[in-house]
Amino acid sequence: MSDSWDDVLGRLVADLDDAERRLDAQAAPAVERWTPPADLGPLPERLLERAVAVLSRQGKVAERLDEARTTAGRHLAALDAIPARRQGAALYLDVTG
Repeated sequence: MSDSWDDVLGRLVADLDDAERRLDAQAAPAVERWTPPADLGPLPERLLERAVAVLSRQGKVAERLDEARTTAGRHLAALDAIPARRQGAALYLDVTG
């Protein structure tokens, strides 16, 4: 067995830490497809509480990512609503309402 459950959970926690730091900084989180090691075997009972905590935290980070995606979509829609500037035309942008 090349990876242990301790190693895998540790890497997942490190990835969550990184995702949360990037979300707090409003920076795009790194996205990598994760494939679980095939040779882990069953989760040891001693790690069940830790694994449940990681799963809960993943759900919270996923919610934050979804909120960030929705916000970015709204911002893009607002930018798309700004008419293209015609050459030589005056440009006014109502920023108050």
